[in-house]
Amino acid sequence: MKISFFFLLKFFIFIISFIFSSEEQFNPIVPGNGIFDQAYNHTSEEKNLFFIFLNVRHGARSPLKLNKKHFDMFGGKWKSKSKLTSLGIKQHFDIGKINKERYSSFINDKYDPKEIKVYSTPFPRTIMSGSSELLSFYNNNSYPLNFNFSDIDFEDKDIEDINKIIIPPIQLFSYNEQNHLFERTFKNHFECKYMTNKVKENWEIYHKEINSIITNFNNEYSEIIGKEFKNINLGLLKTPKYFDDFCDVFLSIYFDENNYYLLKKISKYGKDLNKIKETCDDFLYKQFIYIRNGGIAEKNPLISISPIINKIITWMKLKANNKNNFHIDLEQPKFVIFCGHDSNLFQMQTFLKICFNIEVEKTEFASTQLMELRKYGNEYYIEIYYNNKLKMNISLEVFEKRINEHILSENEIKSLCYNEGNSKIKFMSILIFALIISLIYEIRKIYKEKNNETDSLKVVQIA
Repeated sequence: MKISFFFLLKFFIFIISFIFSSEEQFNPIVPGNGIFDQAYNHTSEEKNLFFIFLNVRHGARSPLKLNKKHFDMFGGKWKSKSKLTSLGIKQHFDIGKINKERYSSFINDKYDPKEIKVYSTPFPRTIMSGSSELLSFYNNNSYPLNFNFSDIDFEDKDIEDINKIIIPPIQLFSYNEQNHLFERTFKNHFECKYMTNKVKENWEIYHKEINSIITNFNNEYSEIIGKEFKNINLGLLKTPKYFDDFCDVFLSIYFDENNYYLLKKISKYGKDLNKIKETCDDFLYKQFIYIRNGGIAEKNPLISISPIINKIITWMKLKANNKNNFHIDLEQPKFVIFCGHDSNLFQMQTFLKICFNIEVEKTEFASTQLMELRKYGNEYYIEIYYNNKLKMNISLEVFEKRINEHILSENEIKSLCYNEGNSKIKFMSILIFALIISLIYEIRKIYKEKNNETDSLKVVQIA
């Protein structure tokens, strides 16, 4: 069997073109599921970078619950509850420093409100976290450094005035119930009846994995804790809600240099404090899966994340399409930072798990989730990192397609959160009931009038 010279030449040209095209058209998607191999490393090369979304949890903070004198259940003293500590400020200052180095050729040294936007939930700890990042991000004269956080009154009632002090401004998210405005914000279960009820239901369910963690902890540590910390209720320590409070305080103290000495009361018995931290991290992780997140397979993550993920896709598509008009904002930001909570990061991860079946990780203080829009060859890709670990690389087209299969519309969210459909049914039922009562009243009225006419007629006849 003879092989022609032209056939060999064509085959050789095909091989050469395939090799060179493979180098030029780098395709990082793994066939079948779109999840990329972990071997790919993040690059600081910015020529193919078009947009960044950074989702961060606030840094280390004081406990959520304190007594009237600002003592926690361990006996630690704090200035106030749920506020960012000096370590929390430093954590976000370091995040800003890293990102400034990483994106030095992508973001201008001088602050430009058209290219960078910072959003925050309306809590002092998240606002301070965002401000701390910007303090290191813009470390020249374009960012005023003539204030410190101790000069700011971060009481909740003064939140709206904080942006008069902090520059660049941090846009605050708070839900407007009257207008049902929740665009660009992460919803939590305090703003949604469906989510609130789901979380309430899940607290009442016996979760084997959660209770196993609590039981094992009590078997190993309750005797020591009872000896050293008189204010901790050992009976309640066996319940998920109180153990949640215990872990909240433990983790706050663990990351606080002023109160860390309290934990040495446990370590003097030969107990590993890092092991207790891991136990609390594991408990909180499982608690999010089964309770606070409303169940990892439930609708809570879809309700919470649908508005913001839709916004992120809009930002990315506008960048990819090179359009100059922006229909939702006046500008097309290159870098968006969202400062939120552990629930925000967990629910975003859960949403992505539902869509792409990627692993959901723990959300410790100052955890980060980074989304980058990059262009390889002629196609745009989204790279997603969690605490600098590559989680996924997928084309923008496939990303949007799979997201749209699960995303909830505004009307669906309104219906679930505010029972608008049920409210309309109730309103119509009340209206029909009122009409029926009114009709009965009118019939009785007519009946009485006829009886009166009959009685009057009888009187005339007798007369």
